[in-house]
Amino acid sequence: MKNEKKLSMSYYAIRRRNKVKQPVVDYFIHGVSLFLLFFLVVITLVPLLNYFSLAFNDPNFNQSVTVFPVRWDLSSLAYIFSSKYSGFWRSFLNSVIITLVVTIVSNLVEAMAAYPLSKASCPFKGGIMMFFVITMLFSAGTVPIYLLMRTFNLLDNIWSIILISISNVGNLLFYKNFFENIPKEVEEAAIIDGAGALRTFFNVVVPMALPVFGSCCFFSIVGMWNGYGAALIFIKSSAESQMPLAYYLYIRMTQDATATMYDTFLQTHQDNIQAASLLISIIPILAIYPYVIKYIKGGATIGSVKG
Repeated sequence: MKNEKKLSMSYYAIRRRNKVKQPVVDYFIHGVSLFLLFFLVVITLVPLLNYFSLAFNDPNFNQSVTVFPVRWDLSSLAYIFSSKYSGFWRSFLNSVIITLVVTIVSNLVEAMAAYPLSKASCPFKGGIMMFFVITMLFSAGTVPIYLLMRTFNLLDNIWSIILISISNVGNLLFYKNFFENIPKEVEEAAIIDGAGALRTFFNVVVPMALPVFGSCCFFSIVGMWNGYGAALIFIKSSAESQMPLAYYLYIRMTQDATATMYDTFLQTHQDNIQAASLLISIIPILAIYPYVIKYIKGGATIGSVKG
């Protein structure tokens, strides 16, 4: 027993003696990194907790709210689920439609366009890629797009937002970079088994590309769900039934002064209703994040290693 104890002590003594000491600079950088990480977590969580507190707080005690409700009150949430706030749920549905259509169609089109462009045998590959890159760097401008939507009678319609959001050259380049790294032997084996180009793409390439699909789809979802720039251009503030959720919340928070003038409940609960609306609006993104995080982790390093 004593011999074993001596051996273990000598083992740890050798480890301490042979241990490579880190420079002081490394400890400093590590400490700064931890501090910045903690700071980012705080500035991210505090606003969310504040919204949560206001959403469930009695409006008479709003001044005392920080990150926890002072006195619980569900009247603001009850108002959101009432018929008086039906515009919120209509805009919520509009955002769901816009986000699903744009995410599915845009990523499918971009992936199918990127697949042939990833092949060295693709004819006119350089010219096509130059065309895509030019459209990404230089836009036609807001006025021509607005006139185009007016020509097709798509103003005050969610399809105007959908159509201008379908194309995303950045995602196309991301897909192309991934497809170029797929071993050609995998596709050759599928062709030998009798699979055509489409079947090879959907049955072989797409399952292998789930990480890049997950990453691009998630960023498309977040961008479309939170975006309201296109709605500002193509949808009037009076066309409430066609508003996406982000634009509806923007209108409610910037133009609610006249709406609350003759409503005592809205006057006292305005901040609480706004906080509850914002809290509900982020629930879909928080709900899908745990399911796509594994794909985002896998897609983050796609294309970083060649060969």
